Amino acid sequence: MGRPVADQIADVRRELEARPEGLVRHVERVLVEALDLAARWDVDPERVELATWGHDLFRSFPPNDQLRLAAEAGVPVTLADEASPVLLHGPIAAAVLRERFAVSDDEVLAAVRGHTLGFTAMGTIAKIILIADKVERRKRGRAPVLSEIRRAARQDLDLALLAWADWKWVEERQHGWMSHPGHWEAREEWVGEHHIDRAAPARVDEQAWAEDGESR
Repeated sequence: MGRPVADQIADVRRELEARPEGLVRHVERVLVEALDLAARWDVDPERVELATWGHDLFRSFPPNDQLRLAAEAGVPVTLADEASPVLLHGPIAAAVLRERFAVSDDEVLAAVRGHTLGFTAMGTIAKIILIADKVERRKRGRAPVLSEIRRAARQDLDLALLAWADWKWVEERQHGWMSHPGHWEAREEWVGEHHIDRAAPARVDEQAWAEDGESR
């Protein structure tokens, strides 16, 4: 049997508290949002808390250290990651949580690994951590649209994810930033799922409709 989640939380939290104060305060704000969503979506709050404390363990490390840690942890590095090594901090944290902190909860690790860009087929914990990370209070102050995404997440996590991805796409186009291929793949998946869920009824066969109309 693995170690109690409460003990894992305590260890990870101690590690995080050695990081810069601003980062610690950010994670505390994310925790407020994540626990609120966990309660609304009936998800184990301890698992969500563990993912929250762990998600930004390596966010403050400089680019060269991100690349070095990724290599040491066996994290695959793409050309897009090399261009922006900060994107590796989630995968690095997930690897370290498994190896150093004995976290074996695959949903928690997936949430940590994918909280920056998202991924296809996300579980509920992963959706909660990504959204909470994006809509914490200070970020909402910088981009008021995130308040609307936060509100949507309380009713429909998938809609909130897609709304965030659309906002991110607009931001990237306006600033001339590159869209990470992994995020773009996830976004396309979310768009497809959204339209399948809300698809209009199949079109009436025009020939059959014409024949039916002539017979009346």
